[in-house]
Amino acid sequence: MTPLRADAFTEERRTRVIVLLDVVESVRLMEGDEPGFIRRWQQFMRQARDQVLPPRGGRILKSTGDGLMLEFHDTGAAVGTSFELLRLCGEAAGAEPLRLRIAAHVAQFVADEFDIYGSDVNLAARLVKLAAPGELYVSHAVRELLDPDLATRSRDAGTHQVRHFSQPVRAWRMLPEPLTSEAAASSSA
Repeated sequence: MTPLRADAFTEERRTRVIVLLDVVESVRLMEGDEPGFIRRWQQFMRQARDQVLPPRGGRILKSTGDGLMLEFHDTGAAVGTSFELLRLCGEAAGAEPLRLRIAAHVAQFVADEFDIYGSDVNLAARLVKLAAPGELYVSHAVRELLDPDLATRSRDAGTHQVRHFSQPVRAWRMLPEPLTSEAAASSSA
């Protein structure tokens, strides 16, 4: 067996908006109707890849089996696309609808031919677990980069101690429709 050479590995360091989406209760759905779940999930992924992501500059980095990791250059595109994916998933035909939870974080990471690596990628994975079905959570870094109109669609979800991170993480829940000025005032208080 030939030993591995360190120079045989190529990597690229990037900063992008990482979006993670996760199918809620995927194990239960697959246990109930594995062929149906797989068919619906594959159809959703194809629509996302071919129709939803390209106009907004997004791309699929990888599938996690019951989720996707996406990459964007722009926070606004990441948030807008996330809402489009939530809508698309809700429209999927089937005995029981697929429900997603989504999170976005501005991440610095290393990419190679196998995967992407970095603590920011891990943080995005922790954020998605905070979101309830049908919700989009964003990190404070994402919210800070949103244009003011889009930022008004966020509600402070507080700080959270997430697994294996020494410092608490501030998260924001994004709303699909703009808040009224009264609701915005109460959410910032």
